[in-house]
Amino acid sequence: MGVFERDPLNQCTPILSTEGMRSLDNETKSYNTRNNGFGAQAYSLSTPVDAGYVLMKEAGEALFNRVKEILAGDIYGATVAIFVGGGNNGGDGLVLARRLLESGTHCVVYSMAKPETFKNEAKLAYEDLLQNGGNLVSVSGGLPALPQFKLVVDCMLGNGASGELRPAFAQVVETINSWNIPVLAADAPTGYDSSQHRKGEPCIHATETMLFGLPRLDAYSHEGASVFGKVTVAPLHYPDDLVYRYSQDIYLVDEGMIPLLLPKRDEAGEKRQQGCAMIVAGSGNMTGAAALCTEAALRSGVGLATLATPKAILPVLQAKLSEPVFCGLGTADSQQLSMTHIMQLQDTVRHQNAIAIGPGLGTDPETQDAIRIFLSGVTLPTVIDADAINACGSSFFCMEGSHRNTIITPHKREWERNFGPLPSNENYYPEYLKQVADQFGIVILLKGSPTYIATPDGRVFVIPARNSGLAKGGSGDVLTGIIVALLAQGLGTAEAAVLGALLHQKAGRITREQMGAFSMLPSDVIHNLSKAFKKFEP
Repeated sequence: MGVFERDPLNQCTPILSTEGMRSLDNETKSYNTRNNGFGAQAYSLSTPVDAGYVLMKEAGEALFNRVKEILAGDIYGATVAIFVGGGNNGGDGLVLARRLLESGTHCVVYSMAKPETFKNEAKLAYEDLLQNGGNLVSVSGGLPALPQFKLVVDCMLGNGASGELRPAFAQVVETINSWNIPVLAADAPTGYDSSQHRKGEPCIHATETMLFGLPRLDAYSHEGASVFGKVTVAPLHYPDDLVYRYSQDIYLVDEGMIPLLLPKRDEAGEKRQQGCAMIVAGSGNMTGAAALCTEAALRSGVGLATLATPKAILPVLQAKLSEPVFCGLGTADSQQLSMTHIMQLQDTVRHQNAIAIGPGLGTDPETQDAIRIFLSGVTLPTVIDADAINACGSSFFCMEGSHRNTIITPHKREWERNFGPLPSNENYYPEYLKQVADQFGIVILLKGSPTYIATPDGRVFVIPARNSGLAKGGSGDVLTGIIVALLAQGLGTAEAAVLGALLHQKAGRITREQMGAFSMLPSDVIHNLSKAFKKFEP
């Protein structure tokens, strides 16, 4: 079984709010000045402005490196248009322009601000640009109708935008969007309101957005996804204790965490030592959900999977699946889970390490009663999904002695049906989910794009998957099967939920690359679980 001496989830990257990032920047400038140095780098610093310029040069250098990657071998023949505002976001663009000129890359710097309005570190960046032979082009002179630029870099407002754009900015944004040229935005596309977490009209539709320092939730939310494009994060040198001070216990998780979370396998162990999982699933009209969930569990490392399902549909499932142990519930004409099956389930569960319940069980009132009564006596790690969530609702988890070693996996409609409305703005999901996870003592995996995983200890993990090929009936059943297999192999509920979502995302991405979003099926994702796991095996 997998046992951790430390919590690998502590290595995830913190997500900060816009306000938190501003405070972190200011605190770092003061820290930098007090310590006459910046992180591991040695600088001779005398004023807070100098300290701020160190951060700005790091951001500009990150932009420069990314521009080189985007342009690849064409960097010397390409022309880059950089649009700058008068604040620090514009200063980042001025540093980029200087570095491009130094490298021999032609660029045109369009300025929304008059040169005399640059202040502090942005002023230093402007002076450095002038010393290297650069200059500014005022947008008031007009923009070309058919430009020859290979790339546009948006450094106009970044996170500083609030409310509707002023007419001059709005006109430039509309022109850039009309060019149909790739756009790299710095920190946030111009027109996106980072304080209200909403895209304005107009708004830059970036091909890619580079975030500086640490990620912000805006870039991964449904609202931001359509304008931020691909998201990259350029780390800056912040003192660890300051990052910790502004952390809100919200973390970005990517596929790089998979090898850190995978359970260790006992190479000499027999099947029960690799974990035993019981899946309670299926009814007369929904045999597919049970089959998908069970096969996904078997493909995710569990040593023994037991499928408990109404006996009438057993022949169908036995024709689909060869590897699981089957527990036929009730008599030959039993089409759905009922109260008469509870003792049989209780007897079978004694031999298990983890349980998944819900896929395809249906919403018959007696089935829902049976789910609640069965779960009230369970102490094993459990994944509650689909129809089992509908059976339990919020009232079940409020009951004295209700099952706490639990992961629930609703999508948004299931959540609102059982727990009430989600916040109207997605940026407030994490704090809301934290409160509910703490109240009920359960792990919440809210499926969607992105996926949010809230744990009872106050952490929220954000998995920024965007794959419409996974938005098909049966995908959730596959995810539940993966997670119950990981629980059975000894992972804790938080680790199993995060790793399960990552593996599901990775297998889904591989499947989309092979088949495309239109044609891929949940069963195809199961077949690619081997590729999601194999890369990390010894």
